[in-house]
Amino acid sequence: MNIAPFWVFFQLLQLIPNLSPFKTAKSSRFEVHSLPDSPALPANWAGRLPVPGREDGNEIFFWLFEAENKVYDDTFIIWFNGGPGCSSLVGLTGGNGPISFVDNSTLLERNPYSWTQLGHVLYVDQPVGTGFSSASNPYPVRDNDMVTADFVAWLNSFFTYFPHLQSKKIHLMGESYAGIYIPYFTAALMESNTSHPLDIRSMSLGDGSWGNAAAMSSVGIGAYMRSQATALKLPKDIIAAFTAVDQVCGFDDVLAQAQVYPPRGKIDIPGNPENLNYRRRRRDMTDVLNASCSISPKTASDVNTSIFNSTCYGPCATYSTAMDFVNTASAAGTGIPCFDVYDIHHDCSTINSLALMAEYFSRADVQEALHVSDRGTYSACNSTILGILLGAPSVVPPSYTILPTLVTEHNISLHIYNGEWDMLLNHIGTELSIQNMTWRGAQGFSSSPRQLFYVDDAMPVDSRDGENATTKVAGHWAEERGVSYHLFQGAGHSVFANKPRAMFAYVRDVVAGEGKN
Repeated sequence: MNIAPFWVFFQLLQLIPNLSPFKTAKSSRFEVHSLPDSPALPANWAGRLPVPGREDGNEIFFWLFEAENKVYDDTFIIWFNGGPGCSSLVGLTGGNGPISFVDNSTLLERNPYSWTQLGHVLYVDQPVGTGFSSASNPYPVRDNDMVTADFVAWLNSFFTYFPHLQSKKIHLMGESYAGIYIPYFTAALMESNTSHPLDIRSMSLGDGSWGNAAAMSSVGIGAYMRSQATALKLPKDIIAAFTAVDQVCGFDDVLAQAQVYPPRGKIDIPGNPENLNYRRRRRDMTDVLNASCSISPKTASDVNTSIFNSTCYGPCATYSTAMDFVNTASAAGTGIPCFDVYDIHHDCSTINSLALMAEYFSRADVQEALHVSDRGTYSACNSTILGILLGAPSVVPPSYTILPTLVTEHNISLHIYNGEWDMLLNHIGTELSIQNMTWRGAQGFSSSPRQLFYVDDAMPVDSRDGENATTKVAGHWAEERGVSYHLFQGAGHSVFANKPRAMFAYVRDVVAGEGKN
């Protein structure tokens, strides 16, 4: 039998665009044909889908991009910004998506380091009410359990419109409060999708709030301030005050234990003295108005009073006091001008990307193109969601049971990364949390994460001279037993925005490459 005609016919079928698995009768209404003031984009789909089981009006917005390189057709990345309550379009337009703003304008240009070159990428505005997503009134989501249940139900609905993505290799990636979202989502997805199990390959947590709250705040903040004293313009007496407090509160002993590789045993983290719940501090406003509540320390004496005797916080409140001191010094003109806790090297000329997003995505023609023409004024972050979720009962840190279980029992890779200039969730707290986590039968890393990685090579296998552009040092890293850690030099809280080229290599080599060059 002559099969040549059949082979030719099959080849022709592959060339017909309408036979793309993305283009179905159900998905066609979401196709984005063009975007105002934007260059041509990869094939993409956007819109809102209802959350199953929720009352009408609770819908989650998505923006899906098809992989530009067929080599990565089997890779499916889902990106989450944190907040809680911040739109994932912050990442899309801020350094990891196919478009970015041109300088301080709302004109768009192609991003040469777009992750769409490395796989299909889905951006999700969740929970309901975030970004372009809608929510009923009063706000219906009260805690992390509801956030998780909504996302799992929504994603299963999403797969009915794009069913071919359900069998791809899935990588969940995010930053900040996504350090809470992603582990809980992954655990729930592994448990719920038993009839058609998802192939979840990895979780990537960037500057994430996934560890013990005290470990990621109070315990490490003094050491972080000492390491960045020049950049933060901290007087010697202030540094001395925080150093003395670390000794009194036992934080220096905790950090010393974390510097032993491998750890000698479980590290006892002091209680949560400031009642922090992962993302940012909260304070009873009646205390703020109380005259004995000092929130503007200016001297070493003020620092000591705030840490030990202020009614704003509990004892050993180094984290909150540090933030108060640096903010006060900045406002007084004695510290960093326009201090930014997310990136201590930002200056007053830093472009306000959230303002650009609000202006651009509030346009009627843009919303029409994205099939959300009824949204009205767009806001990148929703303060109502932040207040409700941070005021909910504290979430158990995923580092205790969820992440170790996912890595050990489900063989899901865990990739943790931090920017060295992030003060909000600094790398010292992250490294302490790694050293106190147990997975695959051992605790922490057995050696210090001090291997060099490079701008264009996130997992180097040979020595480099570090002299030319392709071998420029990007930071330090380690990987053991399915967990990797990267510390990016010269980056703040949003590494994707500060170091898009290095992050592109990271996604290519560590995430999509699954640890292989």
